[in-house]
Amino acid sequence: MKEIYISYHCNNCGKTSILITDEIEDTLKKDKYLSCSHCGSKRIFEEKKTNDLRKCMKHDSYKRKHGALRQVMHE
Repeated sequence: MKEIYISYHCNNCGKTSILITDEIEDTLKKDKYLSCSHCGSKRIFEEKKTNDLRKCMKHDSYKRKHGALRQVMHE
């Protein structure tokens, strides 16, 4: 069974993007390239493939700081 979601990590800015596999295949089939949605860098690498979106986001956690939710990344 083919995975639905793929998470990519940017070498330039260090941010993570989660993309849908069908859209990635369609983009690559049209001889185009993938790039970071935050900084535009082509230097991205694949982190994880999964069918469950929550598993792609599992490395992120959230905690309250002064009443607001803040994202805390753990390596």
